[in-house]
Amino acid sequence: MTPRRPRRSVRPLALAALLPLVGACAAQADDSAGKAGSGQVTLHIGDQGKYLQTLLQTSGQSQGLGYQVVFDQFNSGPLVNQAFVAGAIDFGVMGDTPAIYAAAAGVPVDVVAASHTIGPGYTLVARAGSDIHSLADLKGHKVGYSKGTANQGFLIQALATVDLRQQDVGPVDVPLQNIGQVLESGAVDAATASPQDLINYTQAHPGALQLINGRQVSSGYTFWLATRKSLADPARREALLDLVGRIVKANGWNRSHPDAWIDAYYVKVNKQKPEVAKLIWQFAGETGFVPVDEAVVGAQQRQADLFLANGQLPQQVDVTAEFPPDVETAFNARVTANQNQN
Repeated sequence: MTPRRPRRSVRPLALAALLPLVGACAAQADDSAGKAGSGQVTLHIGDQGKYLQTLLQTSGQSQGLGYQVVFDQFNSGPLVNQAFVAGAIDFGVMGDTPAIYAAAAGVPVDVVAASHTIGPGYTLVARAGSDIHSLADLKGHKVGYSKGTANQGFLIQALATVDLRQQDVGPVDVPLQNIGQVLESGAVDAATASPQDLINYTQAHPGALQLINGRQVSSGYTFWLATRKSLADPARREALLDLVGRIVKANGWNRSHPDAWIDAYYVKVNKQKPEVAKLIWQFAGETGFVPVDEAVVGAQQRQADLFLANGQLPQQVDVTAEFPPDVETAFNARVTANQNQN
């Protein structure tokens, strides 16, 4: 990785505005935390939808841990950020947009790994029967999205392709898990649908129009972050290095055992019918880990600048604070060493 300047002091923006409802963090986490491993070190992990927990368990990578892991489940990246702020977790996973908000708010976390998904991902879908026939037609219409999540980043990037900004549409902010419901209800004219929401909605409404998807505009990055406090502790840092290596191996297993993964996650965890589960998996795209380099950081900075232009940040944000060279060097080496091992 090309060396970058040392971490600069970042002046946090208005934390309450960028990461709302911090006090509600614990209440909105899944109380049934999974546990694994043994040893004196315990890592608290901020997971979403039991994705990481299921991935490690199903691939066998949760076996033989020399430290303990406790999985706390959250409904979105912003809630994972709140857990970081509250000191409730050591490690968490989120999309590119909540990682930008973490940088803007000065949350004391660093990116330790990045995964990249090639596939449709989110889709901007117009409600069946609406008068929307193109992206440009979204101007003045109600569009469902979830503030602070990756689907907001997708929406802003999609609108930019036709020289629109978020304020040119009628944005309707709803919880991430309710996007499908608000689209179904007709309360919005279009929405940023996940693969699961898209498949379920379009099967019920064949007349819905898919305007653009993440393959065309999204950076496709997911970020894996750790607190600076945990990284500064030698024993915890070593545990985090091992954990990241196991996640990379588990992701390789996922890619080479699609049927087992579809059954374990989409059918058993997400309660989808097998035939629908396979469609959702196909539409979600293929994910692989990549070294954190200037391309990754540059994509984050461009999106942060786009957020500023859309009035979603009060001032310019330098995202490099989340990518210190010593952390990236150590964890990039662990990612590379564990690629294609499963």
